[in-house]
Amino acid sequence: MENLYRQFYDLLEKNIGIQLDQNKQYLVDSRLVDLAKSTGQQTVPALLKHILNTPAGPLHWQAFEAMTTNETLFFRDKSFFDALSNVILPKLIEARSNERSLRIFCAAASTGQEPYSLAMLIRDRFSQLNGWDIYIQASDISEKSLSRARLGVYSQREVERGLEPDLLRRYFSKTSESNYEIAPAIRALVNFSRHNLLDEGYSYPKFDLVLLRNVLIYFGAETKDRILKNVHRQIAADHGLLLLGATESLIGYPHFKLAQAGKISTYAPV
Repeated sequence: MENLYRQFYDLLEKNIGIQLDQNKQYLVDSRLVDLAKSTGQQTVPALLKHILNTPAGPLHWQAFEAMTTNETLFFRDKSFFDALSNVILPKLIEARSNERSLRIFCAAASTGQEPYSLAMLIRDRFSQLNGWDIYIQASDISEKSLSRARLGVYSQREVERGLEPDLLRRYFSKTSESNYEIAPAIRALVNFSRHNLLDEGYSYPKFDLVLLRNVLIYFGAETKDRILKNVHRQIAADHGLLLLGATESLIGYPHFKLAQAGKISTYAPV
């Protein structure tokens, strides 16, 4: 049985880069038990055996997506959004004043709270951007999460996590006793699409900002290197920045240089 899980870990890392070890068997069991039951398998090991012995298909990707972590909330990490508002975006707006365009990529966007937070920040704090070409591309590997993000409907608990009451009042409408829908004007700023960070063929434009927050911590060194090389190709060489999570660092990585912004570290391509 241990070998069965090990083979699944190898398949998971090969396809989406997530690295697990034998200590995470409980995590596999908890996240795949519902999928096992819905597909007629009696146990998670039975599901894994079926996956390992059949050609790759939709079931495989359902299992892979179930293993991703979709923890997110609006305006996650106040110091990060303060730096965006007070340092990063003002400098970028000045640098792009001739083009009057701003392109942002939010990777691993889950159910959409991060890109929608960015859209609200831009509309709320930067009225000078009215009339600019604002493009926010958000991606995730989970189509289930993306479907929720595109819908833009959140529960009472979700809007209470990180969202100030004033922003809730101005940018959401209540659709039921416990659900809120984001304003069409904010939703229209964000484009959602499925994307695997391991894929080399990006069809996106060059971005001024790439948000890859709290993502690299789930990958091994080789996979991190592949992802960062892919991301590096998508960042604008002039003024473009990569933004990571508070506990992540690229110190010593040759293709990026540290560029401090307020209390947070940002990285410019070299």
